[in-house]
Amino acid sequence: MAHGRQRPSPMNETPLHSFKISDAQDGERLDLALKSLAKMSRKKVKSLLDSGQVFVNNRKVIIASWEVEEGNVIQVKGIDDAEELSADGHYLKVLYEDTNILVVEKEAGILCEKSPIATKPTLVAIINAYFKRKMPHLKHHYLGLVHRLDQDTSGIMVYSKTREANRITDQFKKHTIKRKYLAIVEGRVTSEQGKVQSYLKKSTLLSAGKKVVASTPEAGRLAITQYRLLERYDRATLLELNLNTGRTHQIRVQMASLGHPLVGDLIYGKDFKGPKIFFARQALHASYLCFRHPITGTKMEFRSELPRDMRRLMERLRQSS
Repeated sequence: MAHGRQRPSPMNETPLHSFKISDAQDGERLDLALKSLAKMSRKKVKSLLDSGQVFVNNRKVIIASWEVEEGNVIQVKGIDDAEELSADGHYLKVLYEDTNILVVEKEAGILCEKSPIATKPTLVAIINAYFKRKMPHLKHHYLGLVHRLDQDTSGIMVYSKTREANRITDQFKKHTIKRKYLAIVEGRVTSEQGKVQSYLKKSTLLSAGKKVVASTPEAGRLAITQYRLLERYDRATLLELNLNTGRTHQIRVQMASLGHPLVGDLIYGKDFKGPKIFFARQALHASYLCFRHPITGTKMEFRSELPRDMRRLMERLRQSS
């Protein structure tokens, strides 16, 4: 049996779903066994493990490679316990749509997927409500999540509407997708342009909400961001950021590593030494997306202007400069 950190499940918590390990699964990795038993994606299983919602014989286990034994009972919270908030009447800004893909603009504060922490309808729920209004005769429709934006990041996203269109994910994996962001960062960036290259690694052992840490070429994944200065203020700088790769929290981690964290980033900007500028979210907007249509091969380009809250922040910074 593999060993790892675990603690007894609180007595007042009742797991919602239970699965028993069979003889055929004896010695199998926990994540693979749960993937098979619960009919979930490996990514979903990892999310449940990372958030401490998986218990083996009433003891919490967070290690994916934990070896299960015949007769073990796996208990899981959070498979379906996040009720989707109603998105009826919620406005969806559609930039482009055809039979295969949907390009939309996400508002800040909206989660991409269903989660127990959601206080607003998720983007998936908003899109599903949009489809229901547009095509009430269809009982079922397909929606493929191609990529994600952080909850507090606004901007352009593309979804697939058919399984064939899912091949667009290959462009993300090969980094042939072109993505640009607009960001307002703390402090005055001196260089007119620059390039940040580092290796990033996800970790469940980080504190204060961090998910990613700088690492080594052996342990981490290469992350490259190019930046160009657009406007400089007394205490902040407006940058255009071009992602050569698309790692989790890439921009937030790399800007903080330069000593210029995103304005409003309370997690990765925590160690910024200067006086912080108040903003209700991280000042980051996905402003440009360019890819080849997954079916026709046509070049598709989309642009999005800064949302109102970031424009107001810029005006405030200009006035105080």
